[in-house]
Amino acid sequence: MNINNHMNKFTSKTQKLYEENVGSIKTTRRQFYPRNFELSEEFLDAFKIEYKRLLESGQRPKALLEKINKALRFHV
Repeated sequence: MNINNHMNKFTSKTQKLYEENVGSIKTTRRQFYPRNFELSEEFLDAFKIEYKRLLESGQRPKALLEKINKALRFHV
């Protein structure tokens, strides 16, 4: 096989992989902690305990923070 055949195979395999994974490309966004805002240690400790409890009860980690955020709006 010559170099052109190798390059053609590589190009076709790369294109196939790209087409398969086009919908799963991740983007990230940088986030910073809010300025002039501090949560108490008691709240943070209680939140960590509750978060762990919910994870252990079978909640999905990706959706858990969204659910907690939504639920907290009802209590404020």
